[in-house]
Amino acid sequence: MTGARKASAIAIAAILSLLPLQAQKANVVYVEGSSRVKSAAGSLRSAEVGGTLTYGESVLTGKDGLVELKLENGSTIRVAENSVFSYSSTGSGADSTPVLATTAGSVHYKLNKALGRSPKIQTNSMVAGVRGTEFTVFAGRDGSVLLSVDEGIVDVASQGATVELRKDEAVEVAPGKAPGAKFKKLGRALDFSSWNKGKTDDVLKDPVAALAAVSAQLKGYQAELAALKAPYEEATKKWRAASDGYKEVRAAGDMDAIKAYQESTLYPAQDERIIIILNIRHHALNYLSVRRYVVSNMYMELKSRYPLARPANVEKFFADHKALLARYEEIAVPELNENDY
Repeated sequence: MTGARKASAIAIAAILSLLPLQAQKANVVYVEGSSRVKSAAGSLRSAEVGGTLTYGESVLTGKDGLVELKLENGSTIRVAENSVFSYSSTGSGADSTPVLATTAGSVHYKLNKALGRSPKIQTNSMVAGVRGTEFTVFAGRDGSVLLSVDEGIVDVASQGATVELRKDEAVEVAPGKAPGAKFKKLGRALDFSSWNKGKTDDVLKDPVAALAAVSAQLKGYQAELAALKAPYEEATKKWRAASDGYKEVRAAGDMDAIKAYQESTLYPAQDERIIIILNIRHHALNYLSVRRYVVSNMYMELKSRYPLARPANVEKFFADHKALLARYEEIAVPELNENDY
């Protein structure tokens, strides 16, 4: 699907132009420490109060960083230190759905009832639907996720299973697995640092199993990309035929016929192809996210602890890691562009 890669930049620009302007912006209302915004084109800028975040952009905070965002409907998003939050959407126009993603670290959401479609909450391991609620998402170093609800209802889904959380309930989701059993947090705030350290300890205890769990999650993205191959090829064929027909209609010079052809044939074919390209890109970026923020963390943790002599399970981890990177190069990289790295 290398054609999808070549078309992705154009597709993104086209789809953003179709989205409602009021749904694209998140206003930066508070900033502390080392905090940056990464644009859809890959450039970095300092996060500043009064600035905005639009679809396709991310917030990255350092060890002393903190960023608070406010959406047009008054919802707030608080990105804690050492965290990565991404703001995007699926679909286009009236069918667009905001996607709020906690890629690494901790993000607290206080979401008011949406005027349009409710946002989708996403991490490396699960997706969640919300119904006017306040909750926190913790994304661990091993790819696990902990979601804790303060108010409202959150439906957490992974691997075809869904768990409904209500006030003072939480659930953990391991990569490539269904949500675990929900539990009561008894009104106290959960300690992300201790939980995340526990995940690092689990990786060190059995690095091969930890990497295998992440690989299972990546197989899901691989399956989604494979399922889009035929629809992409068919949509591209339809778009090319529509484009060729449009050239003929334009050559005839009948403005009414040109407009009618645009509305009935050309634009629908373009939109269908753009949506598939964005879906391809969505899954490829998820693949990249897991490799960058989960797999790379595992690798660096083990590399620093075992620079030379390594036990057998660590040697096996590095062999499996090499194979995983080869699959990443084959599966995800062809659907990404240079701005993503």
